[in-house]
Amino acid sequence: MGVIPIGKVLRALRNKHGLSLRKLGKEIGISFNTINAYERNIIHPTLESSYKMARFFDVPIEYFIHGEKMTQEFHDAELRTLFQEADTLSKDDRSVIKSYLRKYVGTRKQLDELIEEAHERPPTGVEKNPVKKQKKNLKNT
Repeated sequence: MGVIPIGKVLRALRNKHGLSLRKLGKEIGISFNTINAYERNIIHPTLESSYKMARFFDVPIEYFIHGEKMTQEFHDAELRTLFQEADTLSKDDRSVIKSYLRKYVGTRKQLDELIEEAHERPPTGVEKNPVKKQKKNLKNT
């Protein structure tokens, strides 16, 4: 497979944001010498360092491996366009969009699980009015 191009991707992100090695190092708590070594592919970042950089640049950790190619793997062209447009918005706007997406996807998964669970359960007798039956039982006691 060869060397993973973490350095090239990191340098491109740093340049895109107009940051020096020292400024980036200060922002994320990693020495500028270490970042320089990452960029030259002399050493690879630890998982913790990768996480810090990913959070700072607001990209998934996998971005350091796949770079721009990662963002081109959408099956739905309209969805890709919408995400590209959303990616140009402010960090606060992107945060709101991510929150809505997480909620929608989470709710969708819950609904799918409920439907699957309902199909797995054997059918039971459905009472016409369980509240009425409960009241009747209370009167008889």
